[in-house]
Amino acid sequence: MSTAEPDREFLTIVTFGRSGSTALQAALNAHPHTIIRGENYNALRGLHAYVDAVAAAADRHNSGKPHHPWFGTARLDAPAVLADQRRHVIAHLLRPKADTRWLGFKEVRYEIGHFADADVMTDYLLFINALLPGVRYVINVRDPQAAARSGWWREHPDAVTALERSVEHLREAAGTLADVLGPGRVALTEYEQWSADPSIGVSALESIGFPVQEALIRESLSTHLEHGQNSERP
Repeated sequence: MSTAEPDREFLTIVTFGRSGSTALQAALNAHPHTIIRGENYNALRGLHAYVDAVAAAADRHNSGKPHHPWFGTARLDAPAVLADQRRHVIAHLLRPKADTRWLGFKEVRYEIGHFADADVMTDYLLFINALLPGVRYVINVRDPQAAARSGWWREHPDAVTALERSVEHLREAAGTLADVLGPGRVALTEYEQWSADPSIGVSALESIGFPVQEALIRESLSTHLEHGQNSERP
């Protein structure tokens, strides 16, 4: 956990569009002391690339001489950069309230158009853990055939294939994260299951330590969400 916020827990919803993620976000936000922000166009991927570049320069070069092509690398401090980014993300992107206990965001840009394979995806998700220590992952999937008929996926030239590969990558990433981080950190959820039986969603959230209240989950999931002109549930 962040040393600046010793009593705060982090959570991120990892999925693709039209998977029920906004319903999950709303259900989490129905709980007290919880703020799960919406999508941010994968803004943290830019921070990931920045930290990786700083770390690589610091690791491979070590010069403090002004005539050297890598002048300044001797003073590069990747952990300090990461800590500064953590403060920035919390203050300006996630924006907790004074009493916020659970903080995070959801992002739908995890389909193959954004991540070529499960390894690239997992590497980025592990960066989120470095940025927001102890973060819990709710990795949510939906049947590709059903998702392909929903919202803007209907305009995709080969939505089912893209979604099938995306689901495969998300499942693989969930397994790797669980292996690396240990129990209580990753919940793999399926829209068809928790939308039909909210108690399944309750169990998934309990498995990662979220103080879930089943009544709030049921009430929130019973509310129809609007997503613009192509809206349908989810």
